[in-house]
Formats: sequence, C-alpha cells, structure tokens
Amino acid sequence: MLAPSGKTIGTHDGTFQADEAFGCWLLRQLPAYAGATVKRSRDPQELSQCEIVIDVGGSYVPDRLLFDHHQRGFFETADGEVGKASGPDTATGRWKTKLSASGLVYKHFGREIIASLAHTSEADTELAWAEIYDQFFESIDAIDNGIEISESAPRYKESSDLSSRVARLNPRWNEETSTEDRQVRFEQASALCGAEFLDVLGEIVMSWLPARAKVAESLEKCKDIHDSGAVIYLESGGLPWREHLYAIEKEQGIAGKVKFVLYPDQSVMTRVQAVTVEGTLFTNRLSLPESWCGLRDDALVEKSGILGCCFVHANGFIGGNKTYEGAIAMADATLRMTT
Repeated sequence: MLAPSGKTIGTHDGTFQADEAFGCWLLRQLPAYAGATVKRSRDPQELSQCEIVIDVGGSYVPDRLLFDHHQRGFFETADGEVGKASGPDTATGRWKTKLSASGLVYKHFGREIIASLAHTSEADTELAWAEIYDQFFESIDAIDNGIEISESAPRYKESSDLSSRVARLNPRWNEETSTEDRQVRFEQASALCGAEFLDVLGEIVMSWLPARAKVAESLEKCKDIHDSGAVIYLESGGLPWREHLYAIEKEQGIAGKVKFVLYPDQSVMTRVQAVTVEGTLFTNRLSLPESWCGLRDDALVEKSGILGCCFVHANGFIGGNKTYEGAIAMADATLRMTT
C-alpha cells in the first residue's frame, strides 16, 4: 500500500470519459500521486493549484505536468508524432494514433507503473508496455479522438468496450444528479478502468511474457529439431506462439525462416502446424504436401511412406502423427520436396 501523497490531480468536470478516468487511476498508482484527490473543474485558477493536470487546460507541457490533448497543434503518438497533416501515414513512429489523456499518462508513466505493479525486469517492462498499448490503450486513444476503427461502414455496433461502459456511468440526460453524485460516478469509472488494466497486465505478465520466452527458447534450439532451422517444437499446444515467432524472427533478422511448429495435443499426438505469412490467416509459408491433404491413418501412411500418420487437413495447414519422430518426418519430407 502506497502512502498517501496528499496531492491533487486536476481534470475537467461535466461528462467524463474513459481517458481522464483511466489517467487518474494510473497516476494514483505512482508514489508521487498515491491517494491523490481528483479536482474536476475547468476553472484555470482552481486547476493551477493542482500538482498535475490531465485532459483539460489546452496545454501539453510534460515538464510542467500539463497533459491535455484537445488543443490545435497536438499530434503526439505513443512513440512519436502523427505530423501536422494528422494522417496516419505521416506518423514518425510505430503507432499511428493520436494520444488521449490516458495515453499521455501511459506514455510518460506507464513503464514505471508496470514495473511497480508487476515487478518486471527492464526488458520485460518494455515488452509489456508496448503490448498493453497495442491490446488496450490504442483503442481508448482512438475512440476519444474520434478515429474510426475502419474506413468502411461498420457491420455492427460495438458497445461493450471500456469507453462505452465508462460512458454509461454518467448520469442520464433526464436523471437528477449533483456534484457529489457525479464525483462518486467518476470514481466508479476510474476504478473500472483500473480493474480492466490489472486484468490485462496480469494476462501479459503471467501468460504473454512466459509464452514469448518459450518461443525464444524453442527458436534457439531449432537446429536440434531439424538441420534447416525451419522447424521448432513447443511443449504445449495451448501456448500462443504466432505473434511471438514473427516478432523474434524479425529481431534476429531471420523473418520467414520457420515453416512448421510442432507441439503435443491432448489426443497423444504430435501436431505439425504450418506457420502462416504474417498478416494473413490462411496463407502458409509452406503447406503440407497437397497429395497428403484430406487423408487419414492408413491411407496417409501409404501415401507419405511415414509410419504413425494420423491426418492432414484438407487445406494442408496442419497434420498429426502418433509420435514426435513421425511428426518430424512429416515436416522433413515436406521441406525436402521444396528444395
């Protein structure tokens, strides 16, 4: 439990959104603002008495702890700027979306918050920070800044997202309310955002980061699996590997190298799964042989000449063998057909 700081966070009054509710929760996770009071006002005099101000005031001056994003000339993204044309193609960094108040707080303080809450190393903190922005914060930034999720008309309405749920905590237009009631509702919204963040952080730290480590370890041992280095083995079929494989390959300058991932499944079978081309769902870097597709058991054994074969999917993206050695043989035979 952090000791109360006795400080005040300033933000705007009136209808609240996820970005400033979330930003206040994030700041309260820091020793400098633990237990801070939130002053909701648009009065410059009142805001000037706050130690930090977010989402109001018309200024983004980090050295003065002013974090608004509504003013003309604001083009900040998570790792750069969008540029004065405001188009995503003009972005100077990896991310293209302009930041909201919570995005600004996360950009400046998110790494410290993650390291404090999750006790992660510097390297893991950086990985977690980027992944949480991808999974979580960018959508809040986009919604708050009025950026459509796609260029075409949406096929359905989405109202279960965090921004929508926070919006529903505001008083209805025909509901009697008071300053005290609005403050309580704001605190409820802030707590909701914090709970969501902790869920995402827990998933990243307890599952996503360990999965990445497993994929990296498997990639290091790829030559032990097959001389080509194009096959890796994972110890669990449920391990989320695809995103990590793409990223680590690019980091190591070997993008596209791995063609097959082997892993055990619950039916006492070793699966052979083709790696898809990044950015696609069904285009494989290398599919299992077309002549095997749709065959099972004895018919597949006879066609492939490999004992223990169980099946190959009709689309050639996955197959299975009763033994690990048989699965290796299936991957090896496929690779030899292409050389």
